Amino acid sequence: MIEKRHRSFVVSNGLVPVDTICNKIGQGRTIHMLKDIFPKLTHADIFEAIHFYAEHTSIPKMETHKLLEVSNTGTDENVIIEVTNLHQIVYIKLLSVAYSLYPEIDDFAQLMNQGLRVCTLENIRCFESNKLLDNELNILVNEAMQVAVPDIVNDFASTKNDLDYSEYLERIDNNETKV
Repeated sequence: MIEKRHRSFVVSNGLVPVDTICNKIGQGRTIHMLKDIFPKLTHADIFEAIHFYAEHTSIPKMETHKLLEVSNTGTDENVIIEVTNLHQIVYIKLLSVAYSLYPEIDDFAQLMNQGLRVCTLENIRCFESNKLLDNELNILVNEAMQVAVPDIVNDFASTKNDLDYSEYLERIDNNETKV
């Protein structure tokens, strides 16, 4: 549980500040490292802190490439997305998005990749439904992808196939059924 203490929010287990946990994640610490540093924290505590931080922190107003920059290290036919710049707040938000659909993954790098995938597929869903993007993270991911690989959002069928859209939809359905 997250609670307010003095001027910050803390995880009730061990009274570790949410900002401290997320800063450590931003510095490259893994879940196991966090548990070693803060032995009272559980797996659930760490992800509760991530979700809380993601929900209560806005992405700064900066140029897209300073927040999220990706490049295609593959070819036009075989796209391989590599993240070349990533702001800590964006990173935490991507982890939060991914973990909501992939709670079995506890590796932050894998979750970040899934977060990019989920945002890209959410964007395609919006575009196909003629809805405007209204989520700051999804807008940012769309802008970064448009710069690096414009075909990712221009060729929906191919992107949906490459990113396993049916598995994503299944996850959403399962997630909504549990709620």
